[in-house]
Amino acid sequence: MLASDDPFKLAERYQNQRGQWVVGGLETQVFWPNSPQLVRFENLDFLLQSAVVDDQHRSLPAIAIRANGYGLTVNEGRAAVMRLATAIAWREGKKVDIVMWSEGSHPHRVGRMLNNAFTEYFSGENLHVPQSGEARKALAYYREGLSLGNPFYSFLGFYKAFARSLPNGRERGPWIEQALPRMTDRDAISRREELQAQGDNISEYLATQGRHAIAHAEREDIVDPDDPDDHQRIHLDKPLMRHLAELAMDERLGVPPPSAYERDHLYELEGFRALFDDEQLEGLRRGAFTEGRDYELPDELYVMARKGQTAVHLGLMHMTASCMDDGKVGIELESANGRAFFAFWMDFTNERLIIDPIQGCGLLNATRESRSDIQSEISLEEFKFLIYCNGSVEIWSSDQERRMGKSEAYVLPNNWSPDFAGHQQNLTGLNELLQGMPEIGGEATV
Repeated sequence: MLASDDPFKLAERYQNQRGQWVVGGLETQVFWPNSPQLVRFENLDFLLQSAVVDDQHRSLPAIAIRANGYGLTVNEGRAAVMRLATAIAWREGKKVDIVMWSEGSHPHRVGRMLNNAFTEYFSGENLHVPQSGEARKALAYYREGLSLGNPFYSFLGFYKAFARSLPNGRERGPWIEQALPRMTDRDAISRREELQAQGDNISEYLATQGRHAIAHAEREDIVDPDDPDDHQRIHLDKPLMRHLAELAMDERLGVPPPSAYERDHLYELEGFRALFDDEQLEGLRRGAFTEGRDYELPDELYVMARKGQTAVHLGLMHMTASCMDDGKVGIELESANGRAFFAFWMDFTNERLIIDPIQGCGLLNATRESRSDIQSEISLEEFKFLIYCNGSVEIWSSDQERRMGKSEAYVLPNNWSPDFAGHQQNLTGLNELLQGMPEIGGEATV
């Protein structure tokens, strides 16, 4: 999708296309969009269908894809839907269970809704694409563990994700012993301490009284589906097994935990990093330009602010200045009509895209002689206010096809708060001026 694309409008157009649609109905604990929304994953467009609840019809939330649009068979379309469901479950750490399928010329709704949660906007960020078949299978088992309500089979799903990461059974025990001190999940740590206090060998316990006791009914030391003590014990073991699976998948299969996205925040400068080679990046990470090397940045960039489903576009802006400022690369941009400016800083040492909407964004002049002038001011007012309300800034390539950088959600300084009444008053005054301004063809806006 392009930077200026609206995922909800795209969804409306997408769902009206005839084709070979594959629809997977879900039971999920993830907050699901309450309006149809388009999400791009693995270079495929997926339709997230909202649930419908009225007197006549109740349907499940769903993931749909027009399979023939990508040359996919029905089974390949189902597999693609499953992979997206797995990526969502991994990021959210919650159940995403595909309980019903349908196919047809349109994405017809399926099923009856059961205990699902909804939101206005579903983020397409941080959906992990596994880099190997083994990683994909481990993630699928992990989603199974999240989605199954039965504690025994849920535990088994997490164990299978762990075992797929460590296929050599003899290696698992020693690996668990060295991984136990590295755990960070609170519930997993609590269960580890309980088992250690009982004198249990945790790796042996998880294999024999967990995995084997669940999977093999012929054994004496089985778990009993009618024994509430067994239910409670395995329920307490699940966070431990789940966290060990996460650690193993990260270490052995290159599947970073979802928390790494915010912890490492590599997304902030991802597109800009790709402009430079290793030698140039090494200099930038030291807070300096590498001697004897030229650094080329795009002449034009597309700027927007986003918070959830709301996006405000400053649009295409051209670079007017760049410099090394206190170890950071500072960039100043100007709108096409010369009315507004926006500045940002790239801190490659700490992998941060830094913004200052108070001082680093504003009007270059007070001119209000054309509709373009007024529209520029309206866009800037909406842009800054959205950032003040914890929005983030996204910098895209001039063709809007590649995101170059994204700031973290902005937080106003202490003792500051967004002035909603003043914002509305400013917009009302500007829109009144705009309505009274004659239209002239060919005007450039922000």
